[in-house]
Amino acid sequence: MTTTTAGEQTAGYMFDNATDEAKNQLRHLGEILDAGTRRILVEDGLAPGWSVTDVGAGAGTLTAWLSDQVAPGGHVTAVDLDPRHIPTGPNITVRAGDIRHLKLEGLQQAVVARLVLMHLPEREQVLAQLTEALAPGGVLVVADWDCTWRDMIRRSPSPRATELLEQFQDALLAFGESRGADMGWAKRAPEAMLRAGLVDVTSHIESRSWRGGTGICLLHRSNSIQREAELLDAGMTREDLTELREVLMDPELVLSGYLMHTTVGHRTARA
Repeated sequence: MTTTTAGEQTAGYMFDNATDEAKNQLRHLGEILDAGTRRILVEDGLAPGWSVTDVGAGAGTLTAWLSDQVAPGGHVTAVDLDPRHIPTGPNITVRAGDIRHLKLEGLQQAVVARLVLMHLPEREQVLAQLTEALAPGGVLVVADWDCTWRDMIRRSPSPRATELLEQFQDALLAFGESRGADMGWAKRAPEAMLRAGLVDVTSHIESRSWRGGTGICLLHRSNSIQREAELLDAGMTREDLTELREVLMDPELVLSGYLMHTTVGHRTARA
């Protein structure tokens, strides 16, 4: 593995890989999202020998899987503001930095950006950069949650539990928006990718339900720990947060995840 650093690490991402809770949060994200991303990449022809860039690699669970899929002969570049959790590998290069200030190597057979563009005010500028990094015929996979869809409570243990969950969502998403996140960007990704010159653009939209103590419930609990200070600033109390975390572990709770829009486009092959 090689590691390089470039650019200032100043992107407005809502979470911080350096916190004590980050390892748990990133693990939950991988458990929720990896299977769907892997399926889409396989359907699009991921094969040994490919060069792939994983933007916003987080815990590196997708990076590690990609390195296995493209071996022998292929290579994976993992990009993250703080890559401390990304595993090593003989065909992995890690780049630490802000994707808005990094120049990616061209001729990538695939570029994946998962839960990245929704956080960046310069998302269309970055999208153009990711497109330029593709080889002719290469595939760009952009995956973001539509957090404007809020009909997620399938079963609540009590009216109080519902109140806490709604209060938490209001506060967390408002915090993200204050840092430049666009909670509805995912719905507009296909149009933006077409404007960027990509072809054969399609979106896969999916979600599933999780009981308390699993999946999205564990992620929300982790998020409430990482962003406790901001939630308190938004009016929640420490007692509210303690109660919220108990609700999120209650097996009587059933929550759907946000709608995940995974939009796939291809760079035109040379004639």
